[in-house]
Amino acid sequence: MAMIIIRCEAGDDVHVEASTLDGAKLSGLNLHRALLEGEDLRQADLSGTDLRSAWLDRAVLDGANLAHARLPACNAARASFVGADLSGAFMRSGGFEGADFTRAKLHGADVGRARFAGAVFDGADLQAIDLGEADLRGARADDSTLWPDGFVPQAHGVVVRAAPE
Repeated sequence: MAMIIIRCEAGDDVHVEASTLDGAKLSGLNLHRALLEGEDLRQADLSGTDLRSAWLDRAVLDGANLAHARLPACNAARASFVGADLSGAFMRSGGFEGADFTRAKLHGADVGRARFAGAVFDGADLQAIDLGEADLRGARADDSTLWPDGFVPQAHGVVVRAAPE
């Protein structure tokens, strides 16, 4: 099988036995400061993976398993997380500006001080921890999006519209 090298600014490059990162098994790896900008990580298993300060700008993580992953201070602007599982993930202070979280699961994720300006949350489960601390200005969601009890998305700058039929 082919080998992929994931470059990490921290100096500890990670060697993965795979021919593509699409569907790759990366669970529990230390990818601190990994350079994954624009990479295709669809359906990848990143559960429990350390992605602190990782560069995920414009990466495609559709359907990926990021449950309990650590993403603090990562840069995932304009990344696609469509249908991804981020339940229980630690996303505090991460940059997710303009990212697409359509139908993503963020139930129990810690999103305090994360930046989601302009992000899309249509049909997502946003029953996250410290959502009120996150920057949601200009984010969009539909009326099928799940919010924490008592959370008023419009008061935090989210534009909520009717879900398409």
